[in-house]
Amino acid sequence: MKHRRNTESGIALIAALALIATAGLMAATMVIVSRIGTLYAVSFVDMMRSGYVAEGAANRIRYLIEADRSVFGDSDAQELEYDTYEIDRYLADGSPHEIDYYGTPVKFTISNGVSGYVISGESDFSIYTQNRTDETLVVDTVGIFRRRYTDYEDSDDDVSEDGLEREDYESLGQYNLPRNGSMQYREEMLWIPGSDELLPTDADGRLSAIRHFRITATGNPSIYTATYAQLRTYGELEVEEAVNVLNALKQWRIDRTTLSDQLSEDTLSAIKSKFSFTESEYYTVRISQTNADLRPGARLLFTFQADGIGGPSSKVATFLEYFRF
Repeated sequence: MKHRRNTESGIALIAALALIATAGLMAATMVIVSRIGTLYAVSFVDMMRSGYVAEGAANRIRYLIEADRSVFGDSDAQELEYDTYEIDRYLADGSPHEIDYYGTPVKFTISNGVSGYVISGESDFSIYTQNRTDETLVVDTVGIFRRRYTDYEDSDDDVSEDGLEREDYESLGQYNLPRNGSMQYREEMLWIPGSDELLPTDADGRLSAIRHFRITATGNPSIYTATYAQLRTYGELEVEEAVNVLNALKQWRIDRTTLSDQLSEDTLSAIKSKFSFTESEYYTVRISQTNADLRPGARLLFTFQADGIGGPSSKVATFLEYFRF
């Protein structure tokens, strides 16, 4: 009988220890879940706060750009002596800037909205093969895309060579395409299969190599937004020349060594004939950081047309694009 009581006591002890262990595990799990929830909530708050900061800073940056234009007018960044100014200059040259927005450091860059190729029809894609006619892959890729672009915009259902019509898009899982009419915005081109081979997007997923459809200004694209492909095609530069220009632009943003001090006269003359060095009335601002450390934060990119220091007459600020991500 005594042995039986001892056995029952042992079983009860084991059961009690198991319950205690289970309770401990449950408590630890609750602590972990609570901690994860807290971190998630903090991250969410950081994202929301940085988004509001970015939007508030966007209005101030827009005013700073308008003020710079009002005081100094159109400028050629290559001709400026930055050390002579006691204030920061807000030019569309891609240089890094930072402002204090109510105690929060905000980092951003400004670029010229008049940049990239002007595409209004399939014939405009011929610019992609300029100075690259000896590169068969490029020529063939452009040719295929041009035919697909034509099928996308024309009103008939006739399929051209390598082209695509409704049934072809449906077989690819892309329904209600093609538009069979003029494109309404540039990123629509990315719906055409094969676009990724010809139209790479930038780091923000934008098709910035092509000029925004709502920017009606004529003129050459900005040198400060020029890519290697644009220097080779539109600028008609050879490989080494294009690389030299990109390196010179990078060095200029570091220490303001002008392009004229880095490039040969022939190269400098070539890019001046094809690219713009002065401001336009269109600006693209990219806000890249809205906090002091590496906490999660939102970014903001927007494009607008300058309205003057007094703002638009309608008192409503308009944007050609406005992406928060």
